[in-house]
Amino acid sequence: MGLVWLALAPSAALAHASLVASDPANEAVLTTAPATLTLRFNEAVEPLALRLIDARGTATPIVQIDRDGDNLVLTPPAPLGEGVHLLSWRVISEDGHPVGGSLSFSIGRADTALPTLEVTGHAPRRAAIWLARLAIYLGLFVGAGGAFFLAWVPRSQPDRGTTIGCAVISLVGLAAVAVSTALQGLDMADLPLRRLLSTAAWASGMQGSFGHAAAIAVVALLCGLVSLASRGRAAKTWSLIALLGTGAALAASGHAATANPRWVTMTSVFVHGVCLAYWIGALLPLGLALRAGADRGRDSLAAFSRTIPFAVGALLASGVALAVVQLGRVAALWTTSYGQVLCVKIALVLLLLAFALLNRRLTPGALAGAERPRRALRRSIAAELIVVAAILGVVALWRFTPPPRALAAATDSSVTYLHAERAMAQVTVAPGRAGPIDITVELEAPDHTPLRAQALTVTLSNPAMGIEPAAADAQSLGSGQWRVRMVAPVPGRWTLSLGILISDFNKIVVEGPILIR
Repeated sequence: MGLVWLALAPSAALAHASLVASDPANEAVLTTAPATLTLRFNEAVEPLALRLIDARGTATPIVQIDRDGDNLVLTPPAPLGEGVHLLSWRVISEDGHPVGGSLSFSIGRADTALPTLEVTGHAPRRAAIWLARLAIYLGLFVGAGGAFFLAWVPRSQPDRGTTIGCAVISLVGLAAVAVSTALQGLDMADLPLRRLLSTAAWASGMQGSFGHAAAIAVVALLCGLVSLASRGRAAKTWSLIALLGTGAALAASGHAATANPRWVTMTSVFVHGVCLAYWIGALLPLGLALRAGADRGRDSLAAFSRTIPFAVGALLASGVALAVVQLGRVAALWTTSYGQVLCVKIALVLLLLAFALLNRRLTPGALAGAERPRRALRRSIAAELIVVAAILGVVALWRFTPPPRALAAATDSSVTYLHAERAMAQVTVAPGRAGPIDITVELEAPDHTPLRAQALTVTLSNPAMGIEPAAADAQSLGSGQWRVRMVAPVPGRWTLSLGILISDFNKIVVEGPILIR
């Protein structure tokens, strides 16, 4: 329960795209009002809602938005006045997951209280998203996967109850796709759960990669239902489309499928989904057949026993590939929410594999017609279904946990923009963590052309922690770019000062805060 609360509780960090820099920087104090505002993310995003809130609490939507690679360049609808301003933003990343946040900056003075920003309660909406996703997984893996098993694996006798069970679960999955689409729209617009039936929620939910994945899932579930109502070659054809559609739906959206290298992750997600659907889809038909009698599931059990090792092997190989890409480092297993969810999943998968090994030991006796192994195998398969449901519930939590690769993009480097009347500077600190850091400075004149300087002195200080200023001369890289290596021994809010020597009698000083994590 603690893990579920960790994932579903509101948090500003539950994002799969990350804001890595802004201009103005958060809590910056500017002498003049900026003509544009820039948000830089670790990947390309689509804007959903952006607004400026002034000190009086008046919110003004921003409609003029230009995309420049991973940057969003925002033009305020009117010149900004003195005082504090809050920029609230909400975007959607390529993996189909909305993310939002806010930053503040001041013009002229910083003594004005921050405006109040209304925060929507997220826990009920996230709980609904989690339940809907779990139902979709059950529909695809048990419903569509079961249809494939019934069509392709030999059976001693047809079982109408199994067919009806798979059909009902598929219908639940279809309903969950519809509900999940509306919930996605609510999440994109940051609307409360009571707006679930609004037209805007449904229309927004069908946009982007999530809409594509939802459409493929609907096709897969419908094909599975047609297969359950068919016989012979038609059932095999429709069920094969349903099985492949299950893998395609999972590969069409989500942080795992959209990570780089794309060909590795998309292929791995597809293989993972197909193999999982074959394994899970077999459990319900096998369990019901064994319950009906000694002869009902003999042929199916024999065929499944021969083929399942190949599916499990491909399942584990694709899972390892995805974990390597998403984690990046072993320590992320216990230092990130994503890694903690993965650890729980791994523990449950090991338990599932233990049941699978037990089943292989019981299979020869069950095939021989022995009553005791058959009953034990039936109970083991029922336990497998319970563990599978737990695994799918845990996997659904990944909708709310950013993978370490996304977190690394936000923390490996920090970008700060500094402004003065006669100079501007883009300062990149890598890594953005305490310890030795490389500081790269790109100097620009007010007209955004490279600023020529004879020398550049970089100074770091942290008066709040009693750390005196440390200065170092930067090395010129040409075209207004400079680099210097320094040390920020502790995390916190540091003051960075640039002494830009234009000539022997002309020096410009630019100063601003930087955050070291």
